[in-house]
Formats: sequence, C-alpha cells, structure tokens
Amino acid sequence: MLALALTLILASVAYFLVMTLVDVYPLNNVRDAARAEQRTEVAVNAPVMVLPAVLLGLGAALDVPALGYAAGGLELLAVLGGLLLWWLPYLVGVTVPWATAGTGVTWTELHARTYAQTLMVLPRIGDRPRPNLEHMLLHALMVAAAITTFAAAA
Repeated sequence: MLALALTLILASVAYFLVMTLVDVYPLNNVRDAARAEQRTEVAVNAPVMVLPAVLLGLGAALDVPALGYAAGGLELLAVLGGLLLWWLPYLVGVTVPWATAGTGVTWTELHARTYAQTLMVLPRIGDRPRPNLEHMLLHALMVAAAITTFAAAA
C-alpha cells in the first residue's frame, strides 16, 4: 500500500506540473496563462503537493505512523482546497477568497481566460464557471492518493 500511495501522490504532482507548464490543449489552456501565473501556481502548490510523499516516506522509514497520518491529512487538505476552489463556484455560485490571490482578477475572469476553452464534461449551471476535465482528473488522483496514504499509514 505504501508504494501505491507514494505513486499516486507523485503522479498527482507530475500531472499538476505538466498541466500547469505544458500546452496540451484542449485538456488545458496554458497558452492563455501568463508565465508569472504559471510560476506562482507552481511555487505555491508544488511544495504542498510533494510534502505528503516526503512525510509518508519518512514515516515508513522511521516507523512513525503519525507522519503517515500527517501526510494523509495534508493530502486531504490539499484536495479539499482544490475541490472548494472548483466546485463551490459551480454548484453554489460562491468563490473562495484565495481563488485568484495575487492575480488582480476575479475567478470568473480568470476562468473565462484560462479554463473556459478547455474540455468540459459537466452541464452548465447558469453562467457559473465549470470544473474542467483537467482538474476533475487531478482531484480524482488526489482523492485516491489521500485514501491510500491513510491506508498505508494504518
């Protein structure tokens, strides 16, 4: 279970980096994101996404299950943040305060410029921004990583 958890955590980090930095349109729309936005997104999110793998690996190596549980908790918090960022605006019409931190635009504006032309599989709810397939796949990887991390720590 440890190997699976580590693989899922690192796969989600790799997927995040590719989707943030490499143009694979129409799955993402990196071409319409400013380089500064990409750098900020990687600088803020990548360390948080890698830390569960470090904690889980240390917990296993040192035989300290608490580190594994901390890893699972951090992975769960990271995916919860992503789910709130994407699903609250879509389902409830509420944007989280950190959605566009440092960009100077609203979530609706940022979404329209960088995500609205990507693959969407969910039906429209009025004019609310929809989660795109790219982020739905990332969130699925992260949920699986959180579940397996807790199982590996147990």
